[in-house]
Amino acid sequence: MADQKSTKKKYVKASRLVWWFFVGIVARLFLKLKLHTAYDRTGFEDLMKNGGPALVISSHISNLDFLFSGVFLYPNVVTFVGSHHFTTNKITNFFIKYSHAIPKKMFCADVSTIISIMRAKEAGQIIVIYPEGRLTCSGHSVQLTEGTAELAKKLGVDVYYLHQDGAYKSVPKWGGLKFRPGKIVVHGGKLFSKEELKELSIEEIKQGMKQAIYHDEDKLLEDVTYKCKAPAKGLDGILYRCPVCNEEFKMSSEGTTLKCEACGSSWELDNKYVLHGPVFDHINAWYDWQEQVLDLDETIDSNVKVATPGEDGLLVKDAGHGRLKVDRESISFSGEVLGEPLEFSEKTSIVSAFPASVADHVSMYSKRVLYYFYPEPDKKATVKWVQYLDKVTKERNEKQEK
Repeated sequence: MADQKSTKKKYVKASRLVWWFFVGIVARLFLKLKLHTAYDRTGFEDLMKNGGPALVISSHISNLDFLFSGVFLYPNVVTFVGSHHFTTNKITNFFIKYSHAIPKKMFCADVSTIISIMRAKEAGQIIVIYPEGRLTCSGHSVQLTEGTAELAKKLGVDVYYLHQDGAYKSVPKWGGLKFRPGKIVVHGGKLFSKEELKELSIEEIKQGMKQAIYHDEDKLLEDVTYKCKAPAKGLDGILYRCPVCNEEFKMSSEGTTLKCEACGSSWELDNKYVLHGPVFDHINAWYDWQEQVLDLDETIDSNVKVATPGEDGLLVKDAGHGRLKVDRESISFSGEVLGEPLEFSEKTSIVSAFPASVADHVSMYSKRVLYYFYPEPDKKATVKWVQYLDKVTKERNEKQEK
């Protein structure tokens, strides 16, 4: 009885007035006028008419995905499940607070998040989650986080899916926050009814979710031109290995040009995201090749600067330094953080992916504490860390499936 009461603690919804102003007016007009966003709500008629409770899973390809989801589902006031790291910044924490979003510690056991989601369901909310757990670097789907299918089964509500075609090309992760207007189409449909969920196994739900949010921007809106004077700028943050000479971290980008400073090979990126140069003509093909040639028998080992939340919960950017190592089995750190010695080791079977900011840092949790690691001397190594752990996880999953 006590457990039942704890999960039924009243969930506080976001203010409908605040939602009307920020989502119904500001966000809707911005997405329409600036990014040329259109919406196809076919398949959402029942949800739009009746509201929740319901679960909406969405692909995660741009920093603005929460705006696309919010406007798509408006006038419903929805509950987002977002990364806990947003609470460590004063500005983003403000939006987390007033949207009544549920913070989730990514790739880390977080029972409190499940309890909050159950309370939101009991309050009749539409719950929006991004089951990949992080923003893709290349506009292509990454693996789903463990527990997503189990969560859907536990909630026992209708499940829908969403896509934001063209959002990656309009706001690529590696391009900073410079907007590239072209075309975005937000669409989706119903994936499972609550009755179907009762009959489906966890594996069937997982595979259905994986297929539903599968996304490859290279194959979408291929004829659309995305306006940008310097489309290649920042691309060297994710394309770090030259496919001609195989040198790492010698790539540079400016304007429309991506160049290897080691061998002189160069590529031009046009405004339809097609590469013109040797070996590869699409970003995804190059990005995938980098992962394929990574040798998992080699340990990645680097000096790092460290950031972590302080006593007030806000991020301390110069919190310490040390050395980070990653191999097939573990992620280990040794150094000094917040004036104290710190050592830890986490299994890659638990911390299965690195959320990251391109050419800046990777992040992870150890004992539920958030750490940002900034590779030294070259921050472009960030995506190599991401791809190494991705490849380890894929290898492990493939072995388990056999």
